[in-house]
Amino acid sequence: MTFIFRQGAGAAAGLVLALGFAQAVSAQGYGHSPHFHHHVEKGQVCYEKVTTPDIYGTVRKPVVKVAGRWETKTIEAVYGDVERKVLVTPGRWEVKEHPAVYETRERQVLVTPGKEIVHVTPPTYRIEKTTHKVHDGYGHERLITKAHQVEVEPAKRSVEKTEPVYKTEKFQVLVKPAFAEKIWHPPVFETKVEKVVVKPAYEQKIWHPPVIDYVEEKVIVKHGHTFTRPVYKKHGEAC
Repeated sequence: MTFIFRQGAGAAAGLVLALGFAQAVSAQGYGHSPHFHHHVEKGQVCYEKVTTPDIYGTVRKPVVKVAGRWETKTIEAVYGDVERKVLVTPGRWEVKEHPAVYETRERQVLVTPGKEIVHVTPPTYRIEKTTHKVHDGYGHERLITKAHQVEVEPAKRSVEKTEPVYKTEKFQVLVKPAFAEKIWHPPVFETKVEKVVVKPAYEQKIWHPPVIDYVEEKVIVKHGHTFTRPVYKKHGEAC
């Protein structure tokens, strides 16, 4: 604090007067002053109470005019445009069935197989007799007739063939078997512009310091006090 002494004329005079008496008393003592020593026998010393006034000064004091405070400020989010691919149709597998492919063809089917008939004609024989002489062990001769077969015509073998009988028949032939084909359909995307948060909103704390003002206030610098001082009077004069 800064003390500014602004004393009034009365206060200054009282202060000077009090200080003057105090110095005189401290320097000379009561009733022992060389200046008044020759009067001691002719006069008397009386004492009186003297009161000095309070001494005031002006003090410059800080006063909080506006208290300090925290301000919460909401900072809004910052948005921006971003291009994004959005899935319109997801990718998928398609199973496509392909039926079997047939062709109609013709073929000859055997109805009656061909065959061979073998005809065999047996041989023709005739009986012939032959006579010849034979001699026994006794020298006798006699005729012996023997009959034997003589082939007139040999056996014959003939083969009779019959042609096979066919008919035309239609039938289905598998050219290409049935199968399942898997076809991949890729996903379909679309580009869209979307607003996104580039910087999210947040709260900012701002400190506002207090506003200080200074005022001047009159305060007591030194309290007044009462002290006793000697007063020299003539002999016989009432105190």
